Amino acid sequence: MTELTRFKNAIDNDMNLRLQYLKILDGLMVGGEVTPEMTSVAAKKLGFNISADDFKNEVQDAKLSEDELNSVNGGVSSFNNHAPDGRKVGCPYQFYFTWTDYWINNDGNYCPVGGVHDFEDTSEGKMCLKCRLEIHERGLIDIYDRIGKEIK
Repeated sequence: MTELTRFKNAIDNDMNLRLQYLKILDGLMVGGEVTPEMTSVAAKKLGFNISADDFKNEVQDAKLSEDELNSVNGGVSSFNNHAPDGRKVGCPYQFYFTWTDYWINNDGNYCPVGGVHDFEDTSEGKMCLKCRLEIHERGLIDIYDRIGKEIK
């Protein structure tokens, strides 16, 4: 078993470890961006020796080709933990931490309330006038679900 696989299993199966990892990443984030280097540092702080290149390769392997995306029924994977672009949701060692993180960071700028984000410049970055998400942040807490419904 590789160190990355061991790490993924640990994060998936231990909520306390996962929360520690997210807290470390939150402290390392710059401008709402998490890099493979940051994920490597966070994993190392938890006792896992994983290089940034290992994380980069994992993200590249997880992306779907255009043909694969087109073959997905309705644009959404049959698994609840995959975003329409094929990246895994709820997987801090890949791309989207939560469904809200998907709605903030998806490549198409899709807005959970429909269409695309309608940006307004604020002192800290950009905010969507429709859904009120701050686009410069990472969505570590779910406010919206996979279909864009607000979670209360």
